[in-house]
Amino acid sequence: MRRSAWSLATLLLAAVAASACGADDPDGGPDADVDPGGDGGGDPDAGPAPDANEAAPGDPLGSFQLTYYWIAYEGDHPDGAPTPLYDSSCAVLATVPADFAAAIRLEGTGRLLDGRLLNVSGSCGCPASPCFLEADEDHPWGYGVQNRALAPFRSVAVDRDVIEYGTGLYLAELDGVMMPGEAPWGAFVHDGCVVAADTGGGIIGEHVDFFVGLRQAYRDLDDALGLADITVHAGGARCLDQAP
Repeated sequence: MRRSAWSLATLLLAAVAASACGADDPDGGPDADVDPGGDGGGDPDAGPAPDANEAAPGDPLGSFQLTYYWIAYEGDHPDGAPTPLYDSSCAVLATVPADFAAAIRLEGTGRLLDGRLLNVSGSCGCPASPCFLEADEDHPWGYGVQNRALAPFRSVAVDRDVIEYGTGLYLAELDGVMMPGEAPWGAFVHDGCVVAADTGGGIIGEHVDFFVGLRQAYRDLDDALGLADITVHAGGARCLDQAP
């Protein structure tokens, strides 16, 4: 879970397929034949239906503050005294440099040098709080709210008093922008569709915190876009594949 909003921080690693925003046709998909009318009962003058990328987004929600976040990486925080990280039963999950312990508490998720991904599980009565859990294979980039799996370039953190968790959103300035990184989690042209999958103490009011997975992805996007604010719409027909 996102602990706070930053415009800077740290990370590395892993891969998860970024979900596309157009709804799949259960009877065929994008190459399925279109019945032009006749015996199929369609309107012969209507032509094929527009795909999701041609559909209009939903109602405009306004201009929101834009920030970015990613997961911390132990290799980027080598300094400080050895510091234990505990699970909810007060067993030591890992002993890490103090600087990394601070970073993972801030970001909510962090990758260890041994490859494990730890996620904040909540406050606890152990010698140090919060406690952590080891992410499973269904959450290769960590946990958002409601046990949602975070996905780079598809998950955003929001203020739940402004946007309901699980809401599909369309971020206009992202549409058509090449996402940095490597496939399958990066190296694709964004369609503007994201989902409200996370929150944080620093996410207040009209503010979206865009999960980019890796620190370098933040740097690349911030250099390319140079945005402090972003135009937010409800996902509408444009983003049918976003979870309600």
